[in-house]
Amino acid sequence: MSAQNPLHAVPDPSLELTRRDDGFVVTARWRTHAGSSAITGPDEVVIRVADDAAPEVRTRGVTSAVLHRTGRQVDDMVAEFHDLPNVGAYQVMVRRYIEGRLAELAQARGAAADGFEADLLEVFEDLAGRGHPDPLGALATAAGQSRPALDHLLDVARQRNDQEGHIA
Repeated sequence: MSAQNPLHAVPDPSLELTRRDDGFVVTARWRTHAGSSAITGPDEVVIRVADDAAPEVRTRGVTSAVLHRTGRQVDDMVAEFHDLPNVGAYQVMVRRYIEGRLAELAQARGAAADGFEADLLEVFEDLAGRGHPDPLGALATAAGQSRPALDHLLDVARQRNDQEGHIA
């Protein structure tokens, strides 16, 4: 007679990560386990005022400033969920590497010269060759591009490489 209501089912704790941040509790939940090589965000994020939060925190509640701060927490939980090494430090290291490498390539070809797409492709292939689990996502974030826009730029670079290969 006691059929469990699926809407009130207790989440599998292996698919849930929680962080505390300055009077708030942030919980990220994944409904499916990380079986693919793609980096996926959680299906659900819950931000609540901690039971022991200061009265002024309780009065303000979840503000846009709290949402901004908890974004870092969610990034760290995503990295932990996907077993990326050194969680936040790893993401910072990859981003700095990408930004530095793109700057080196731009300087080498001259800032006004065509070739940004080729630079992106070179860095993308470098990340993929090093075994980064999501080179497209990491490069898109560092370059300030959406995934589809970056994918298009990489396709442009591949087409140019193919054309140059056929001309020579």
